[in-house]
Amino acid sequence: MVHSEPVPAVARREGFLAGAVIGAALAARTSDASDPGVIREALAAGARPLPPPPGRRRAPTALADGLLEELLGGGVDLHRLAGRWTTWGTEDGLDADPALLEALAHLREFDAPIGGTALRGPSALAAVLPAALASASPRSMLSGAFHTARLLDPDPQSALAAAAVVVAASRLLEGHRDFMADVLGVLRANDADPAFFDRFQEIPRDPRQMPSAPAGASVPAAEVAIWALWLTHHRPRSAEVLTTMVGRGRVSPTAGAVLGALLGARDGIATWPRVWCDEAGEGVALRRAVARTLSER
Repeated sequence: MVHSEPVPAVARREGFLAGAVIGAALAARTSDASDPGVIREALAAGARPLPPPPGRRRAPTALADGLLEELLGGGVDLHRLAGRWTTWGTEDGLDADPALLEALAHLREFDAPIGGTALRGPSALAAVLPAALASASPRSMLSGAFHTARLLDPDPQSALAAAAVVVAASRLLEGHRDFMADVLGVLRANDADPAFFDRFQEIPRDPRQMPSAPAGASVPAAEVAIWALWLTHHRPRSAEVLTTMVGRGRVSPTAGAVLGALLGARDGIATWPRVWCDEAGEGVALRRAVARTLSER
């Protein structure tokens, strides 16, 4: 990885929070497109974000906002958090994938997480991202990430993937660009299945073997985590990475949010195209304000 000048802590925090919103809006521009001609037409004016309709929030933004609001309130109540999510799902639900819709419906009807499902999706990754801001208490951070992820996804590997992303983000927010040793340490400590562990262990080994980009909204959380962590570990130019993502098409807003958050935590967003911040929606300004508030604490 090419190392650049250190990014100030407040800029990393701002990049982490706002980068998720920007990544989701960029991915949304071509998330439903696979035909090269359709993608070219969508990008005729360049890789520009597709903002959500006024007053609405995309799934990855709404899920993470719920946890962020809990953290800012001084403590996370999982029952209250689930209520925030189900209210959003009923009143909005923008870009919710089938697995997320099923999980929210179960929470709403039975007041308990779904116990099993054949559906897959990466929503748990986006939902737990703000847990990385609680790195002052690593044990609480990881426990919170696991329990939060399990509210939306019963697959233990999804919870482990969510923990891996949170650990990576927490290290990036602390200014450490090399995070994979910590990720592998958490997976090992939590008895990850050997085959599952090996896939994460492969991430730092070969900068040429890029994982396939997640195509569509129903990609397992682990696949999105491995893709996003690989790009964050190996690709130094974050704006270029996100532009390439949009040009490929079929990447969901949720996957885009995870990638945008990690790259923003690493590099900040000051060097990203100004139009990305201006056109990604009101969530960018709100997240930047939250980052400044956190810096003043």
